[in-house]
Amino acid sequence: MKSISVKNLIPWICGAVLAVVLVLVSFLILRLGGPEKQGHHVVVFGDSIISYSQDDTSVVNMIIAKTGMDVFDLSFGGTQMALSLETETLGNKRNYLCMYSIAQAFYTGDFSLQNSYVPVDITTDYFPDRIAQFETVDLAKTDIVIIEQCLNDYHSRTPITSDDGSEYSYTGALTAVVSYMRSINPDIRIIILSPTKKWIEEGAEADDHDFGSGTLELYLDAQRRTAEQLGVEYIDMTGIYDEEYITESGEVITGYGYTVDGTHPNIYGREAISDFISDYLKETEDDGK
Repeated sequence: MKSISVKNLIPWICGAVLAVVLVLVSFLILRLGGPEKQGHHVVVFGDSIISYSQDDTSVVNMIIAKTGMDVFDLSFGGTQMALSLETETLGNKRNYLCMYSIAQAFYTGDFSLQNSYVPVDITTDYFPDRIAQFETVDLAKTDIVIIEQCLNDYHSRTPITSDDGSEYSYTGALTAVVSYMRSINPDIRIIILSPTKKWIEEGAEADDHDFGSGTLELYLDAQRRTAEQLGVEYIDMTGIYDEEYITESGEVITGYGYTVDGTHPNIYGREAISDFISDYLKETEDDGK
């Protein structure tokens, strides 16, 4: 029987060792390089009604301060619920971060569309860092999602409904988003949040103004009705600016005065929004929802 010398085995031993090392390195890269996912008590999705400020006076940071809850902000200014009809392709800039696309990405685990977004101006500088957070959030281990998306669908003339329930319509996209969320986590609480009151110009409310696909009142009616049909919670914020707030200097804040431009909340508006949401979360936690 022919003997095998150690010298002849060296190439095989080296190859085996190299293979093991490569497997270990690959494992460590995946383990250390990939973002660690975690659930949260509350994750908030929304447009600039939520995301207008990025400092300690942001709506979400105020909610955290008022409730002590674990609340995670995934809101992006200028975004909407539905896919945009400007062009029927996901390549449309509005569609990178519309709620339908985000919910679909969480469902599939593929955030390539969102990751390809390029900021267009200073108002979207915070987008890349926030987009990077998508892959750290585990909705399957999250208790509550709050979704505030409606105004930009109204602005961009998104059809309110469609006969086939298309994700290019507001109610179709909202229905699909709820379905994606429930598929990810059947036990998750879903809260649909209306926008605050809007003014086209100071003194002129937007309720009866039509940009092309219906008045704001019609969009809000459809939002409320769809939430009820889907069996999810609905919070109506349209009346919170009706109450008067008196500042330390004695100035009376009401209506348009809660905004910087008739839409986006100033510090008083953000305070009112965060108070409203915080009170709702605390009350419903106590009720065992």
